[in-house]
Amino acid sequence: MNIFLTGANGYIGSSFLKKVSKTRNTIYAVTRKKNNKRIKNVKWLIGPIEKEWKELKKADILVHLAAEGGYDRFANFKNCYDFNVTRSTKLIINAFNSGCRKWLIISSKKEKKIKSLKFNSKSIKIFEKKPDYVYAFTKALFSKICMEYSKKNNIKCRIIRLYHVYGGNEKKTRLWPSLIKTAKQNKNFEMTTGNQKTDFNYIDDVVNGLTKALNFNYKRRAFPQSWDMGSGKNMSVRKFAEIIWKKLNP
Repeated sequence: MNIFLTGANGYIGSSFLKKVSKTRNTIYAVTRKKNNKRIKNVKWLIGPIEKEWKELKKADILVHLAAEGGYDRFANFKNCYDFNVTRSTKLIINAFNSGCRKWLIISSKKEKKIKSLKFNSKSIKIFEKKPDYVYAFTKALFSKICMEYSKKNNIKCRIIRLYHVYGGNEKKTRLWPSLIKTAKQNKNFEMTTGNQKTDFNYIDDVVNGLTKALNFNYKRRAFPQSWDMGSGKNMSVRKFAEIIWKKLNP
């Protein structure tokens, strides 16, 4: 199987690449990074995602993991819209024109914050003024474009909405690595009340789930499909921190 992958150098993408490259799959990994680690079965493609890559003609599946603003609390609207909507839409059009008709689009549970989505300038202006919703809005908008394109052109499209992912090479400023660092220093970990709840998922479990989702014969009901990928166990941020802290035993 040939996989065309975006976001291969990202947090989730790098872990996903590591796993799928160990199989007999050939991975065409798009990146802007010029110097990349040599990995068996991986061919690095240096350039933007929207380029008309000839490798898309060889790809059986498009896996789109790359995104803008996912880890920014107040993301820039222009940057997010340009990457998550405009350039990502060009990517799927290029995939379609190249004959790649199976798409695994990785999104976020934050999409659910957007209850009513309309393609008009009014909604864009509204969300442009809500920086904490910018990422969710642009990802939800792109997902809607993918779903409509899939219905119209008989594309097997899966939107995977991920919940909170932790572990592995996570950014050092995020909760899980911050807890570990503070515990090793034998200091108190200061945080807010942590009442907000979410579904925490370990990176290895997420990668296993995404790998399973590559099989389009699995749950092959009507396409397009939208999956929520998580453990199904919500807990507060405080509860999660307490569990990790207890395991570390500082």
